Amino acid sequence: MDPQRLKAHFASVGEKGEDLVAYFFADLFRRAPHLRGAFPPSTARLQGKLLEALAHIVSLVDDPPALVPYLRDLGRRHGDLGVANEHYPRFGASLLAALAHFTGPDWNDDLESDWATVYSFAAQIMAEAASERVAEREAERAAERAAAAVPRQDGPRRAGHGGLERVAAGRAAAERGPGRFR
Repeated sequence: MDPQRLKAHFASVGEKGEDLVAYFFADLFRRAPHLRGAFPPSTARLQGKLLEALAHIVSLVDDPPALVPYLRDLGRRHGDLGVANEHYPRFGASLLAALAHFTGPDWNDDLESDWATVYSFAAQIMAEAASERVAEREAERAAERAAAAVPRQDGPRRAGHGGLERVAAGRAAAERGPGRFR
């Protein structure tokens, strides 16, 4: 992968940014119509976020130590929104289709390979972070359910109200023998 070629390419197609991301969403919903309901009626706000994310990823493509935390955060947020691992290939295919469309005849195997490499890397990091976030949420829910199932202990029990206290009192009476109540 050639980071400089990727940056130069994004600079040229980024000029058509709004059209690029609109094309991405149209292609995504054509490829996977069942995903349409997971998005708001207007994707205008998401289009801006997608373009911003792409620009940030491309700007850090040659600095993985800076890129990975950004991708992890992005993945966690996408996981919170319900993006699942099986969605990433569809998103990638639509992204490559949009990039190819707006590049026109200059789209070639090298550009496709560069973008596929970057997208695969980003998708892997994001999917891992999203899966971790889902596991964290499940653990939190399990802990909440477990806490709700444990009876509350609001201080010492009063004598005569708890089962153990009655057993202890019965044993003491039995040890004193019949007729020896004190």
